[in-house]
Amino acid sequence: MATGIPKGYTRSTLEKMNESRTKLKLQTGLASNESPDELANFEVWRYTSSKRLDEGYGNHARYLSGTAPLVAVQASAIKALHDELSLRMGFAATFEEWFEEWQLGFKNLINRPGSDPTLKTNYPIQDTGDREGWRTDPESRPQYLEWKLPKANRKFRVIEYFPRGRSEPTNSIVCSGSDSQIINQIVYYEWMPRGVEEEERFIPVNISNRQGYPIIRLYFKENSSVARVAGRNPGTGWMSFRVMQEPKQLAVSDLQRWKSKIEENFKPNGNPVSWKKGKSYYTYADWKNGYQFQILADQRPEAESLIKKALAIKEDTFKRASFYNSGAVYPDETYSDTKEYTEILGQVTPEPLMRPRLTVNFKWADLFLPTYNKKYTLVTTPGCRKLWPGLKGDANEKIV
Repeated sequence: MATGIPKGYTRSTLEKMNESRTKLKLQTGLASNESPDELANFEVWRYTSSKRLDEGYGNHARYLSGTAPLVAVQASAIKALHDELSLRMGFAATFEEWFEEWQLGFKNLINRPGSDPTLKTNYPIQDTGDREGWRTDPESRPQYLEWKLPKANRKFRVIEYFPRGRSEPTNSIVCSGSDSQIINQIVYYEWMPRGVEEEERFIPVNISNRQGYPIIRLYFKENSSVARVAGRNPGTGWMSFRVMQEPKQLAVSDLQRWKSKIEENFKPNGNPVSWKKGKSYYTYADWKNGYQFQILADQRPEAESLIKKALAIKEDTFKRASFYNSGAVYPDETYSDTKEYTEILGQVTPEPLMRPRLTVNFKWADLFLPTYNKKYTLVTTPGCRKLWPGLKGDANEKIV
């Protein structure tokens, strides 16, 4: 009678399967009083391909059964398949292993052979000549918190991800699934939404004759400390319009001229302009010249002033016939400030307010070329993006 794994078999292949055999009662598929020891040549082993990868999911037992040689063959085949698929499908690393590198921008990876030796990663810890440092403030580096259910072995994980770490404790998203799925969700949140949001949000619907033309975008954001006191994430605001010129016609001089106009109107004397967002909805539509503004404000002069400043960038004139008030008749009732609550996973959570009153400040402006997927930062404020270096170049040089 075989009583164990053949000595010649490498136990590391079986990941040191649990030495205690499970008492199993078998007899032609029915219960029996006989123990496995009394059933010749039959063994049951508890098995895992990787305790390291299993750790985050609790205690989910898997078993192999049969004669000792058959158990060894099963374990070897499963382990080989597991190792092959883990590399091909991206689950060879745990979430914790990946996050340790992600948090610091994969600082140990060299992905620019032959370039400046000081630029050993796309996301250096410190600012460099052409790249901003990755979360130079330790307080703003990404953090996460795992949600766990006591006494439960779930076959998935729930991770609360804080993109700005301890600096914005109320700014988080919840990711769920396997380790590899959660990793993909975080990467998508950090990068893909920005590209999609910034490109698609400003492409007008059913205005095909404007597709592909350059876009000037102005970004506003609420002060984080003000939002934190209010118990919510910082509010944001966008203004954008098309430059009705072919991208290949644009020269550095065009960008320099727009930069000057943006600073004059949205950052006069170095002081960023504020936008008091409200509940009324104002629009400005001059599609022929590339304009389709949508402004939330409480007062018409607030919206009109912002639009006039944006028109001044291309030195265009405000047209009263293109300005509309498209909001609700009773905005305070339609978009009430009364907080409502809902229960999520047993925790009472406030619903986000629709069109809250808040003040956002100008942060940066860029030129986006959707056809080439290129961005050129024209104006910025402290702590935001770096200016496009080409602004100091030859004024007659084409940008694409």
